[in-house]
Amino acid sequence: MSSEVVIRVRGLGKSYPVFDKPYERLAQLVLPGARGRGDFQALSDVSFDVRRGEAVGIIGRNGSGKSTLLQVVCGTLQASAGSVQVQGRVAALLELGAGFNIEFTGRENVFLNGSILGLTRQQVEDRLQDILDFAEIGEHIDQPVKTYSSGMFVRLAFAVAAHCDPEILIVDEALAVGDVYFQRKCYRRIEELRERGCTLLLVTHSTGTLVQMCDRGILLEDGRVLFDGDCGAAVREYMKCLFGTHHGAAEDAGAGEAAAADSAALTGGGGAAGDGSGPARIDPAAAERAVLLAGGDRDLFATRAGYNRGETRLGDGRALLADFVVGSSAGQGPVVPAREPFRVHARYVFRESIDRLIFGMHLRTVDGLQIYSSNTSMANQGLFACQAGQVQVVTFNLRCALLPGQYFLGLGVSRYQEGGNEIVAIDRRVDSVVLTVLGREGEANGYADMECAIAVDPAPFQGASA
Repeated sequence: MSSEVVIRVRGLGKSYPVFDKPYERLAQLVLPGARGRGDFQALSDVSFDVRRGEAVGIIGRNGSGKSTLLQVVCGTLQASAGSVQVQGRVAALLELGAGFNIEFTGRENVFLNGSILGLTRQQVEDRLQDILDFAEIGEHIDQPVKTYSSGMFVRLAFAVAAHCDPEILIVDEALAVGDVYFQRKCYRRIEELRERGCTLLLVTHSTGTLVQMCDRGILLEDGRVLFDGDCGAAVREYMKCLFGTHHGAAEDAGAGEAAAADSAALTGGGGAAGDGSGPARIDPAAAERAVLLAGGDRDLFATRAGYNRGETRLGDGRALLADFVVGSSAGQGPVVPAREPFRVHARYVFRESIDRLIFGMHLRTVDGLQIYSSNTSMANQGLFACQAGQVQVVTFNLRCALLPGQYFLGLGVSRYQEGGNEIVAIDRRVDSVVLTVLGREGEANGYADMECAIAVDPAPFQGASA
């Protein structure tokens, strides 16, 4: 990545007049001085730089100004205030078929769009076969694009944009259209362009795409830059916008000592089971739940081993996620042997009576990529109801299919809104526990353990050297 700035945005603003009646809009066209009842501010005082070779992702809720920002950067919209400076050949994929004439054939539009992107006719002809091979729309290339499906549209549009040797590639969620095969093909092409030094400015709603593809995340909220920095931190701030921020009750005084006492009591104060110095052997899962229940309504979450002080807390606070225990053959603690079953228990304290509840968990990599999540609704266990003052223990029984390393575990409770599928967070603790997976390293790469067994048949000559 170079230190050279190729996109410089300073104090950018974009506003639209708001009219109560259609004739008021017509009056403004005829009488330039006519005004509506006010302005809608789509962008306000937006400033940032993008360096050459950098990949910057823009996230935010619907209506936050993401697409408007890209259109102003590309020059298809004029700013109301501020300035934008762009250095280099830009290829933009803002919407399906942008720059296409629907009456022209696909082939004709390749030449039209190529010329818009700054290519000569000879340059387009030299790349034509590569473009057609990438788009894979076959004989339809000589049919008017108005007959194309949305998938064919985006395949051809991206193929042209990706083969014009752009110095800056700007993409507005267009890759969400099309099948999985084509999406992977597009991402691979973007990776190739980035290896050549291409700068990427990407709008996405996918936090996984942001973490995986971008060096930096910009969060927009109500047309303003709310956060600009590390992708993982940008995702956490984005989730706060979606679900709100929940600050749990302060820890009880002496909670750490109480938690230690609870564990010691359940393990016989350190005596080994069966040696006469401790209680009789009990079921491990039952012992783990007993540790949680012994905490009552106290908030002991932050006293447990593996607690991540950098967690993100979301929700309206009507319930408290007060404690957790991870249990496995390695004991009670956030250490899990690979390829073995383990349990995650969570204790909730309800401050109000709430129905339509969902209890869930997730696992993410250290750099924020989600690799697993599940909840009671996805597991077809229905919706739950809890009464004010109720203490509820929820247990997730899993099998560790992860390769050795460290991961972030998150837990939480949410509620389905009545009359719709919108989910409201009540107490969701994101990346709140550091989970360590033990095992032999070097047997495979990646995150998931597929337990591969390899057979070579017929057997190779045993005397062959490696």
